[in-house]
Amino acid sequence: MRLKIYNCSPRGTGSNSRLMSDAFAEGFCESGGNTWEEYMVANNKGFEEGLSSFGAEGINLVVFPVYVDAMPGLAKKFIESLEPFRGCLYSTRSLFLIHTGFPEETHTRPMERYLTKLASRLGAPFDGTIRVGASEGIRHPDSKRGGKLLQQFRELGRGYAATGELDGAILEKLAGPKRLPGFVGWLVLPFVNYFGFGRELRRNGAYHKRFDRPL
Repeated sequence: MRLKIYNCSPRGTGSNSRLMSDAFAEGFCESGGNTWEEYMVANNKGFEEGLSSFGAEGINLVVFPVYVDAMPGLAKKFIESLEPFRGCLYSTRSLFLIHTGFPEETHTRPMERYLTKLASRLGAPFDGTIRVGASEGIRHPDSKRGGKLLQQFRELGRGYAATGELDGAILEKLAGPKRLPGFVGWLVLPFVNYFGFGRELRRNGAYHKRFDRPL
């Protein structure tokens, strides 16, 4: 089987999207005869080559981060460029991988519904959407979660190659909890806001405007 990965992350080769999709591909290619190729949509060459290959027989895996419950503009541009394939992809299976820095699975659920409809409009057999919560820290070399997460992706790819289906138990673990316990908001989120979002605001000289409501 031929796996084609379309990395629609603005971070390109340095993205969490690539780490996760590559781990999935490694597991997928443990079965003899399976191959995979990757297109970095963030550069013009990758974008054009990706579009040219999208209708070829195989498995299309489209990957991108979800920013505050929405896809980045790059992913939207690529998806809108697929319009010529509408209703034509009968021999091309569809998979999606979306991830967010937020831990709760509710942040990826709306995008999952959108992608299910997208696969239907393309006419492609749809094998599911892999949803991942709390993905931001996996690039850090000391991240224990990162190592565990990538191993789960290898297992997921291995199982998909063997059965043609995504393992439901692994999908549930990757998606994250529906809601965090209430006390987490009181204890953890203030630190996240100050050292995460707050750091970026201070770096850009906008911390004093953090309570502004321009709209």
